[in-house]
Amino acid sequence: MKKFKCLHCGHVFEVESISPGLKCPKCLNRFVELVEGEPIKGKSWSSKSFSVPKIK
Repeated sequence: MKKFKCLHCGHVFEVESISPGLKCPKCLNRFVELVEGEPIKGKSWSSKSFSVPKIK
């Protein structure tokens, strides 16, 4: 079970399974922060989704 905190209203809630459209059940905002539990696998927030060619 993972615990999340809504960045909009501050509501803390728990979910068993992560769905692609995870939202706060109180205000339905999609900006949530993982408070407790194993991190979600995937790209980190700072990773780039594109490559930039080197200029010579």
